[in-house]
Amino acid sequence: MEDFMAASLPSLQRFARLDSNSDKTEVSEVVAAVIEDLRITVKNTIDPATARRSIADLLDFLNSLKSTVHPGRVELAQSISQKIIPELYQKDEPTEYDDYEYLRAEYLLVNHICSKIADNLSLIRGEVSAHPGFRKGRREFPVHPLCIYATLYASGIRDLMTKLITLRFRNKKIQTTIYEPLTRDVIGVGKNHASFFEDNVIYIDEQVTKLLDWGIAAEQNIEAKKSDSSDASQEFTGEELLVQELRDKLKLHSEINEYFLPQSAGFVLLKQLYTLNKGRFLHSVKEIQNATKYGNDHSQTVLQIDQIVNETEELEFDIIALSAHAVGEERSLLTYKALQDICIGSARTRDAMLEARPLIAAELGRQPIHMAKLIVFEAQKKVGNIQKIEEMFENFREMIRRLNQKRFEPEIKTCASMMLASKSLHPLVKWLENEGAEEGTFFLRMQQVQITLKKKWNIV
Repeated sequence: MEDFMAASLPSLQRFARLDSNSDKTEVSEVVAAVIEDLRITVKNTIDPATARRSIADLLDFLNSLKSTVHPGRVELAQSISQKIIPELYQKDEPTEYDDYEYLRAEYLLVNHICSKIADNLSLIRGEVSAHPGFRKGRREFPVHPLCIYATLYASGIRDLMTKLITLRFRNKKIQTTIYEPLTRDVIGVGKNHASFFEDNVIYIDEQVTKLLDWGIAAEQNIEAKKSDSSDASQEFTGEELLVQELRDKLKLHSEINEYFLPQSAGFVLLKQLYTLNKGRFLHSVKEIQNATKYGNDHSQTVLQIDQIVNETEELEFDIIALSAHAVGEERSLLTYKALQDICIGSARTRDAMLEARPLIAAELGRQPIHMAKLIVFEAQKKVGNIQKIEEMFENFREMIRRLNQKRFEPEIKTCASMMLASKSLHPLVKWLENEGAEEGTFFLRMQQVQITLKKKWNIV
């Protein structure tokens, strides 16, 4: 860690020494101590950018513990996201009046870009009549929705794009080709601005795509520097720090508004949402749902879907498949099994799977983790709802059952690590870790948990 973290080092050392034998009270006390040290350090820092870098490093370190049993990892990561990150970004919010000459034109451009993305997200969610699943139903998810399923995701994207356009598009080229003619020929004479964007759609799309490509390149540089263990001293550039800040703020938006934003949902996804080929999207979703509804067997359905994979671009197929999985009448919805088979496909390793189908893999793998989080929260209550937690257990069992336990081993271990925080749930930890999530032993372990919880909650 950098100098910024020095003040919090003692509490972090205590945190590092925690293990599966640590008492729950001790874990909470140590996490609280770390958060308090971080809060004091953030309050006193004069360099928010360096502070953010250090916090990002710490979060990366916590994330690296996911395959290890550590009882405080999740609690500390959540506390940092909820209590520390907002304070970091409050320190450099602009207080002065923005007197940019083309402020109105800039606003209209941002609105045009974000409206296009929001419209495409509405299409993906099946809220547009052209979607084959429009008003035919949708799959119920017992955990918070994936970002593309959440209506408030578009609001987080708008915040990101507003900041990005403000910092990257206030240049002579954009001013001359977009802002000046928009101000002079449209705003200045009271014309409808929609026609301006229609007339200049090719040029504007070209510039926005270049901007998103710039963000993608910066993200790739960040990942390369993080993974280059041979040179720990590599510094992020100003552009990379900007991209990291935008990503962090969007992540915070997702946590506040309770939708899931996977690591893969960065600038590549934003570009895909902006440039979505609606015709190909609708055709592919319809093909998948017809294959699911009328296909003779599962393997034939997957074979037909493989043909669509060959015709689509990066992340585009993930969006298509996830839409076909969530929107439409029940018998035509793409099944979890098909979704997983497509995800694993010809990828021989987990890393290859994550690279080929990042959004689908993230959605499949995170659902049991989020359910485990809800179970832990309910089990730790002084008085809980036994029927509610029994429903959660059943959902959790189903989520684990449908996962390929070799490919998604880190996610399953994370669930076990989270449940260590509650002694009542230790039989389920045993089920996940030692019994390989065997279907036959689940009900025995669940009964053991139920007996403990009923005793804890004085339920006869």
